[in-house]
Amino acid sequence: MRTNTITINGKEYLLCFSVRVIRDCTERYGDMGKIGEVLSDKDPVKGLDEAIWLLQRMMDAGSRYAKIEGLENPEPLSCDGLYDCCGLDEYVPLKSKVMETIVGGQKAGIEVEPSKNAKATPGKG
Repeated sequence: MRTNTITINGKEYLLCFSVRVIRDCTERYGDMGKIGEVLSDKDPVKGLDEAIWLLQRMMDAGSRYAKIEGLENPEPLSCDGLYDCCGLDEYVPLKSKVMETIVGGQKAGIEVEPSKNAKATPGKG
């Protein structure tokens, strides 16, 4: 599950890029590849609107996930609540947090454990 957090007015909210959010984005944009385009700096106000919409969906999904996992999380803000708490100057940080949440789970992590029969090789000093 792709999760992240954002702090707004001193409260930390869990963000989640769940299948529900993916479905909402696909319905709104046609396909996931258009998210970067709608968040572009071509029209900062439209980009802010889309960042707010995405952030609210991720906050809602984060709240659902927190309830399932028994985690404490404040009630998610509505889009109107986010508009009241955020300014146009916060567009870039909002956009960054949204994109960080979307792509954060795409990083592959591989852990390698030596086999039990492998010989230890001394490190070079």
